[in-house]
Amino acid sequence: MTVTDEERAWLRRLGGNAAPPKAAEQAAAPQVKGKGLGFGDVAGMEELKQTVREGFINVLRHKERAEAYGIRPPSMLFWGPSGCGKTYFAEKMAEEAGVGFIKIVPDDLASTWVHGTQQRIAEVFSKAEREAPVVLFFDEFDAMAPRRTAEEGGQSINGEVNEFLCRLQQAGERGVYVLAATNHPERIDRSVLRTGRIDELVYIGMPDHEVRLRLFRLALSRLPGDKDIDYERLARLTEGYTCSDIDYIVKAASRKTFNESVALGEAGLPGITEEALEAAIRRRSPSVLEKDLREYERVRLELSPRQAQGQHRLGFR
Repeated sequence: MTVTDEERAWLRRLGGNAAPPKAAEQAAAPQVKGKGLGFGDVAGMEELKQTVREGFINVLRHKERAEAYGIRPPSMLFWGPSGCGKTYFAEKMAEEAGVGFIKIVPDDLASTWVHGTQQRIAEVFSKAEREAPVVLFFDEFDAMAPRRTAEEGGQSINGEVNEFLCRLQQAGERGVYVLAATNHPERIDRSVLRTGRIDELVYIGMPDHEVRLRLFRLALSRLPGDKDIDYERLARLTEGYTCSDIDYIVKAASRKTFNESVALGEAGLPGITEEALEAAIRRRSPSVLEKDLREYERVRLELSPRQAQGQHRLGFR
């Protein structure tokens, strides 16, 4: 690795213990999504949409009135099985609210420098403050703020978690609205999940029958599709499938129809048929196993016993 004169000067000023500013700035670079339809792109999850409208979006749209009541948008952690739309919903929240969106993944914070990750965390929040108002979204959050340990070698992780504790504290007051997602909330340091840092934990579970039906309708609404598709049957056949599973099934059927039309030299755009969709379902097993769902239920009972009887269900284009 080549170190520039500027980076050497930076390291001398900080005792050689921090990442150079160029690397830190790169980690803080925003990944802003283009304009979409907001919640118009989301199927299902009506209860959570309403909760988010009342507690998050309305607050941003009517800031002066909200401030009179002492209200600010809550920071939120979306958790649950992989492929159920946690990241997608966060993006659509930002679109619906009309604010910027910065997505951070673990690799954005990784550093080989001593205390380099702490420096990058600080730069991410500083960058977000300059871009405010903005949704700052951390994906795979358990890898960024794991439980602290007293064991030898854990000092670096402890320092990174401490940095998050400091930066998360009332970030909304600075126009930085923190959302995060994880498949494993039990691995996150409990101090991070305290109100004032992460205010609300939201379980996003498997899509139910109605959401699966809407998912197929949404996914096929912009594709050439047969008029005789039985969406009720497709929803029944995909019991236990995630949102991303269904998205893949539609893409597989679309690809098959495309290649058949090319091979036959057909004019126009033949519609995706029920047969093609059911064939794709038969070739695709659910990506989340029953034993995994039982473990999620156990974690739900541990983290949110009062909410364990209900769950939010989500679909997306």
